[in-house]
Amino acid sequence: MGSDGLVELDQSCWSALAKYNLVLATLFGIVAVGLQATDMGSTLLVVENGALAVLFGAVQSYAWISR
Repeated sequence: MGSDGLVELDQSCWSALAKYNLVLATLFGIVAVGLQATDMGSTLLVVENGALAVLFGAVQSYAWISR
């Protein structure tokens, strides 16, 4: 089983988690870039979406590495 010793999940769970987080990271990244490009969003909203993209990208990377 793919586990890092911290969280005991099987390989299919890690794979599903990684795919879900990849979608979220991509979505938040697109929103952040879109807001920056259109200048419709406030700086706080752009920073928030960028931070969420990095967070979900980190979780996605952790899930792929732990497989």
